[in-house]
Amino acid sequence: MPASKETSLSERLVASLLVLALTALPLTWVHIATIGGFKLNLAYVAVLLLGLVLFCLLPKLPSRTWQLPGWCALILMPYFFYLMVLAISLAGLPDNGIVIRQVFFLLCGLTVGAALMVTGAAPRLLRRGALFAILGFLVISEVVARNNGLSWLIAIERLLLHGDLDFVVYGFLRELFRIAGPSGADAAASEKNIIAIALFTALVLFRAAHTAQKPDRIGQAMTFFIIAILLVLNTRSVVLVAVVTLPVTAFIAKLNQPRFNRTSLIVKTLVTVFAIACVLLFLTSGGAAVSLFGDRFAFDDASTQGRLDQLAFALSRIEHAIWSGTGLQEINGQLVHNLFLGAWLHSGLLAFLLVASFYLAVLATWINFLITIARNGANFALPLRPEWVAMLPVLPLFRVWIGGDAGHPGFPEWIALFSFFTILLLNRLAQGNRTAWTTSQTLRAAH
Repeated sequence: MPASKETSLSERLVASLLVLALTALPLTWVHIATIGGFKLNLAYVAVLLLGLVLFCLLPKLPSRTWQLPGWCALILMPYFFYLMVLAISLAGLPDNGIVIRQVFFLLCGLTVGAALMVTGAAPRLLRRGALFAILGFLVISEVVARNNGLSWLIAIERLLLHGDLDFVVYGFLRELFRIAGPSGADAAASEKNIIAIALFTALVLFRAAHTAQKPDRIGQAMTFFIIAILLVLNTRSVVLVAVVTLPVTAFIAKLNQPRFNRTSLIVKTLVTVFAIACVLLFLTSGGAAVSLFGDRFAFDDASTQGRLDQLAFALSRIEHAIWSGTGLQEINGQLVHNLFLGAWLHSGLLAFLLVASFYLAVLATWINFLITIARNGANFALPLRPEWVAMLPVLPLFRVWIGGDAGHPGFPEWIALFSFFTILLLNRLAQGNRTAWTTSQTLRAAH
């Protein structure tokens, strides 16, 4: 009995720290300390604390936890070798800390995955942590802003009435990051991209953890709220992925409905018509914000042209160093925003093949899961929404083509990927237990 109580206390401690780690997911801009040139923020510290507790509780962790590293290694092995090749090819050259960052992010993802294994990815924990992440970001950012004469209300007003995106990005967000960042250090406006990815990941976890049979009205409202925040954050890739996921999740959920629900269809139709009417009204209002968003999503701005220039630059350099690569190369002070071209450019053909193998492994795992749940939702044995679980790797799979830091997945993207891998493993274990229980009941009935 004492051992059981001790185990229960350990699991409750891990559960609490998992919620804390999810809550801090979009708080990478809140600086805590700098150690050996490495900047620790609130999100990193929360995951490190979770990892420290897991390490101290190793003997008390459930046996299923130990299956996670082996399961992930099957998918991630090419990426491990890629990082080794990258480290060797950049040895003695300026490396911008890419390898160290990727190893750290991988360990952070594994830590969160281990905590999910310990807690069984309990829906209440995911729902709570995701909700705290969204609300916590808004509250903390507003408090920091108000203490310095700024506010979200001011930024949104400038955006909607005047189309002043520069003020939102540089006068508000960048100033917010500078205030909460290391003393005297400059703040990168690109931090908003990390926040957008973290908020989208939190939204997916929040929607996946809805267990009631009735529609998730709170989740639906939260979805539109997050999309509005993403528009303000002005991260096009995340906005596009968020918009695309909505019909996909609705379609998968519809396939898994046991029977046709006329009332539900009418409600969804009315909501869709209302949403379309609101969008059309917004687009025909002639406001400054409308022109701004129209220009941004026309993809004819400097950002898009910069990526095209990077593409041409990478291909021209790769042509002269196909096998060995050229080391870390920049164009206009930036790395190539593409994982595959970046790997080939920096470390040669072998690095490209390893990265491509990793990507194909993740893609195949994701597609197989999509097909499985689309055919029969009963194949998913966990009390989570499979259509939303399937959305966890979408943003990481997309961002590697256009993301900064040479396309390498960032901190929230690795959290999303490991959450997906862990939930898949937990589902497989749950399916095995369900099959074993059914077989046992059949044998008992036969006797």
